[in-house]
Amino acid sequence: MINTRSLYTLWRFWFGYDDSINDYKIVAYYEKINEVRVFNLGDNVWRHIQSFPVAPFMDISTSPHTHLGINAGVYVSGTVNWLAIRNACPCNFELKSITIDQFVIISLDLRTETYNQFLLPLGFDEVTSVEPTLSFLMDSLCFSHDFHGTHFIIWQMKEFGVDKSWTQFLKISYLTLPIDYDENNGSSLQYPCPLSFFPLCLSENGDTLILAFDAANSAILYNLRDNRGEEIRIRNLVRWFCAKNYVESLVSTSGK
Repeated sequence: MINTRSLYTLWRFWFGYDDSINDYKIVAYYEKINEVRVFNLGDNVWRHIQSFPVAPFMDISTSPHTHLGINAGVYVSGTVNWLAIRNACPCNFELKSITIDQFVIISLDLRTETYNQFLLPLGFDEVTSVEPTLSFLMDSLCFSHDFHGTHFIIWQMKEFGVDKSWTQFLKISYLTLPIDYDENNGSSLQYPCPLSFFPLCLSENGDTLILAFDAANSAILYNLRDNRGEEIRIRNLVRWFCAKNYVESLVSTSGK
């Protein structure tokens, strides 16, 4: 059993499917002491596994406007993946102090319960005030980041686990978004805080992308055909504490 009596517990949890044993697993991480445990639904037991070899990058921003609560693990093909930071304490580092070469993706294989590390795209060449993120689009692991304060870029890992397969999927100019972007000042006139976006969903025909927009507590529909964004009318009604993908499956969590 894991003791989570405190409302401010540092335990974090993820859920995934291990096809090698036809069972679901829950991964628990206690970031204060870098402890990792795995729970199999089939045998109802928590087990300790190897700790993270590098520190997962989770909700570290000191500004309420620069995180969407989504750097919390992405499930892809029997693995859970996080952005991570080399040579840093998981509870004591700031975005502004991180360099490009410290970033890495840490991937936990639920079958073997071992870790792999992947490099980020070579085009990611600057750490800005906006947190980069991992997401799941087009049945692929994706990486997105602010580019020099002028664009939002999404990269797709075409072949999972292969660093050289990173391909730039989309480069969105802030001028095409409904945010009153001032090109001269490199900022939004309407939203003075850093511009933080997260890709939520891509339509089946690939024409429309939904972006969570943290500064306005809203979302943007981005049309890939005409390269224009339109704000969805849900302003001030949502807060993007966490946005997760789901994978359709006919496998029962009860094993039946």
